[in-house]
Amino acid sequence: MVLTLAKKYHPYMIDLRRHLHMHPELSMQEFETSKLVQDELTKLGIPFEIIPGSTSVMATIQGAKPGKTIALRADMDALPIRELSDCPYKSQVEGTMHACGHDGHTAALLGAAHILTDLRDQLSGTVKLFFESGEEFGGTIHIAEKEGFLQGIDHCLGIHIWADIPVGRISCSPGARMAGTDLFTLKITGKGAHASTPNQGIDAIVAASSIIMNLQTIVSRELFPQEVGLVTIGKLTAGQRFNAIADEAILEGNLRYFNSALSDEYPVMINRIAENTAAAFRAKSEMIMHTKGTPAVINSEADAAFGQKVISRLFGQECLYDLPPLMAGEDFAIFMEKVGGLFVFVGGGFPHRESAPHHNGHFDIDEDSLRLTAALHAQYAIDYLNAQAK
Repeated sequence: MVLTLAKKYHPYMIDLRRHLHMHPELSMQEFETSKLVQDELTKLGIPFEIIPGSTSVMATIQGAKPGKTIALRADMDALPIRELSDCPYKSQVEGTMHACGHDGHTAALLGAAHILTDLRDQLSGTVKLFFESGEEFGGTIHIAEKEGFLQGIDHCLGIHIWADIPVGRISCSPGARMAGTDLFTLKITGKGAHASTPNQGIDAIVAASSIIMNLQTIVSRELFPQEVGLVTIGKLTAGQRFNAIADEAILEGNLRYFNSALSDEYPVMINRIAENTAAAFRAKSEMIMHTKGTPAVINSEADAAFGQKVISRLFGQECLYDLPPLMAGEDFAIFMEKVGGLFVFVGGGFPHRESAPHHNGHFDIDEDSLRLTAALHAQYAIDYLNAQAK
């Protein structure tokens, strides 16, 4: 029944997704996207609330029978990336596009809303539909928790349409799925001077450059060889003029890990290397910011096994796909830590042509992934609630 309904609402989801793709909105600015979601929920008679301080929407589908509560999440925001493709539904907003599939997530969850409304008599409990704003910049799950919207939720499901997986295949593996990610900033202080007399100054750029290179030895020489981590300096700001020795440099970096202990260990290693490297050039290094970001997404063995059973019954055992852990971050990890849950990747890769990477100007998805995502959302919710009611 779920697959039949997913097929029925597939054209609806395609139309929604293409509309959203043409009208992308950046993180925390998803005003029209949120309004569209609210309008569609109103048409279905599904009550909802706006989470204060965001454009996020939390809707509630009450089943015919009492039971537990599960939340299904879709993110809504686009990226500040210029679309390079010439598809008929190309972004109409210059410099902004849905380059990560969030338009598909939103459309598919609205499709699941239709399916679950039609099958309300099969629900032994409550389904929450969480349309989240700002995922690309840390999300709004923390706001939802602060405002009390996570209270009473027993479990959650997150689905990401993934272009590196062929359409028709789904990854639901136990263990690490996506990485924890922290931010940090180093300030390198030197002494300004004329470029013709570098001996009179302390070159912050030279010191900063050496620090950047030396920080790369953290992963290769300080982490256990089987530990997975990344230390990236993504931005270097320094200097005021071509013929002046820079007196200051700012390094902005990103840390990735699956082991949460590294979040505390990284700053110690970074400061030791940066301070001593700077000292070798008579400069000084100071970590002026370290922010713990989203934790790693970790699927439990039990939740992954349950998800695999749902997927196998719905689409067949051959649908399951082995995707290695990804170093990308995902704030859905916070939701999972708070209430328990599962994170799944649904294939969105094209079968007969190359799929562009996520966050690329040519990014697109095979739209059959919308049907599969909506069906999985709905079936997982039904099966989870029924299992808890036994």
